Amino acid sequence: MLRFASQILFFNCDQFILRTIANCAPFVERIFILYSPEPWNAYNKEAPKHFPNRSNPALLKLSPYFQKIQLVEGVWESEEEQREDCRLIAQRQGFDFLIVQDADEFYTAEDYQKNLALMRANPGYEVYQTPWINFWKSVGYALVHRHHLGVENTIYGTCPLFAINLKMPVHFESRRVPRAAKSVFRLPGVCLHLSYVFSDLDLFTKIGTWGHAHQVNKNWFRWKWLAWHPGKRNLNPISSVEWPRAVPYTGPLPPELNEFVNPRHVSIQLSWCDRLHERLDDAGQWVLYYLKKWRASLR
Repeated sequence: MLRFASQILFFNCDQFILRTIANCAPFVERIFILYSPEPWNAYNKEAPKHFPNRSNPALLKLSPYFQKIQLVEGVWESEEEQREDCRLIAQRQGFDFLIVQDADEFYTAEDYQKNLALMRANPGYEVYQTPWINFWKSVGYALVHRHHLGVENTIYGTCPLFAINLKMPVHFESRRVPRAAKSVFRLPGVCLHLSYVFSDLDLFTKIGTWGHAHQVNKNWFRWKWLAWHPGKRNLNPISSVEWPRAVPYTGPLPPELNEFVNPRHVSIQLSWCDRLHERLDDAGQWVLYYLKKWRASLR
């Protein structure tokens, strides 16, 4: 019988962690919770000084699934180093698959069951991916991806990794991604990624500590986040035009998100100078976007 474990990073996510544990616990044998008192410094050398982990591992004792939890504590230089340590622990304990489910990621029970059933039927792949929906500000808005899964302007993107095969010689190389993987199985169950359902403070902390901290547009937090309104365009923090807008979401949510309280946000008005600067920056991103597509067409 194939054995499944899950991996959850526990950093400034008190609003999610118990819900996420409850979301995956019925489907896995063990839940590895990875905790560090400080963030990675590989992407922002100043992050450990300015962004300590405000979460406390004692919170995990409130979970009715506490007996399935194994807390892994340490301080890691990078995301891939942290995830790789967990992969090796799970491998030594004899698990077949390690599911990567970050604290802000959820699945309906039907989709979780569907994904695991297909993995059991197709166990010979190195990595498994799913489509995902990235939420914006609340569970009532989802981000539109400019082009993903062969579809133009869709709320469905591609999750970098749902699970890694612990019986295969593949490992985390760049953040969450096992880049050298040669065999990938696409699963249908959708990851509901509450990637931007954060308070202003938590979102500011996220973009200062995550694996893309060194890539974020320095004006993005003010231009796109604080000044957001439903008509705001080009929302991606790294390449703005990759996410044209956020649209209302009325699809299914798992019961673990019942009574979830959406965070409150400050809303600001940009000056005419800021608005002009923002549009010029977006125009530059458009040029880079089409240049990238043109180069890809030449291959």
